[in-house]
Amino acid sequence: MQSLELIDFILFLGISQGIFLAITIQFIRNKNKPANQLLSIILVLSVLMLFGRIIFFRFLTLRMFQWSILIDAVIFLFGPLCYVYFRRLAFSENNNFKLSWIHYIPVIIHILFSFYVLSLGAEEFSEKLSARFFSMPFLVIEGAGIISNFYYWILNVRLLKMYTKEEKNTISYKQSLVSFLKFFQISVGVFLALWITSFTISRLFSYSIGFIDYNSVWGAISLFIFVVGYYSLKEPELFRVSLKREKTETQQRLPQSQITFLEKEMKRLIEEEKIFLKPNLTLRDLSEKLETSTHNLSWYLNTISKSNFYDYVNHYRVKEFLIKIENGEHHRHTILALAMEAGFNSKSTFNKAFKLEMKDTPSNYIKRLKVA
Repeated sequence: MQSLELIDFILFLGISQGIFLAITIQFIRNKNKPANQLLSIILVLSVLMLFGRIIFFRFLTLRMFQWSILIDAVIFLFGPLCYVYFRRLAFSENNNFKLSWIHYIPVIIHILFSFYVLSLGAEEFSEKLSARFFSMPFLVIEGAGIISNFYYWILNVRLLKMYTKEEKNTISYKQSLVSFLKFFQISVGVFLALWITSFTISRLFSYSIGFIDYNSVWGAISLFIFVVGYYSLKEPELFRVSLKREKTETQQRLPQSQITFLEKEMKRLIEEEKIFLKPNLTLRDLSEKLETSTHNLSWYLNTISKSNFYDYVNHYRVKEFLIKIENGEHHRHTILALAMEAGFNSKSTFNKAFKLEMKDTPSNYIKRLKVA
């Protein structure tokens, strides 16, 4: 057995943290409980994958090798479970969403193959290894693992795009968890691209790319999933949106009298109550104030105002910020402080909304104002 190195302690630390997170997440009281229950399972699978890597590199015997093949069944579970996790996390009607058993056929086949391998004695298993009997099954398993994970990664990217599009019709602020999920998907995409590259080059040209291989990729993905767990502790709630969009209506949804009423009441809420100053304002909040449905209000904003909810609210927040600048408040307060007073919940959201509205950055706008 080889002596322990730094990487071993990192992996052992990852395993202990994964177990800690899987348990801790269960005690978070929020609306994401069904999603977090699944996240705990994914974290446990990550622990198993890291444990399998330690066995393979540091404690490898023929019998341990056979058991590590069984542990590798995890690669066929990550994709489906991560997809289900995101459906439960982000969409209101998917609290208890589950995939059909058909999606788990690859893992079932892998487990059956693993039982066959485990049924072999040490001597017989060694002979088959020497005769390259398992070369083709291992090739198929790794290739199928790549295809499976890449397929569910594409599905998750599509879900994320759908969520971010619908988010703008529902809430008036940016959620840091959404930015993190984008970063997570990009990172996993990079890992999968490296895995595909390594697999292709090694199989076609029998060339190894240093530390980029099956084991390093799955070690990185497993550790990265722990980051998701930590983020779930820090940002436990994600505002859910509806996955099912109403069909676009060709005729007018509301009578003219109702449209006139909404215009009048919207103007009152904006000018008198300044409802846009609420940083976490949602479409539901506004619809309750107007005593109408979210679908009616969304139709009004998209069709009559030619805007989504996010841009509509931030338009008035920018106007409020400009009033503060005209009053000279930027001489006594920072730009960020004024933006927060105008209803924005983050610097990045403010900068993006301001540039969209004014075609300039806040600092440049103030400089030009001074010159004028």
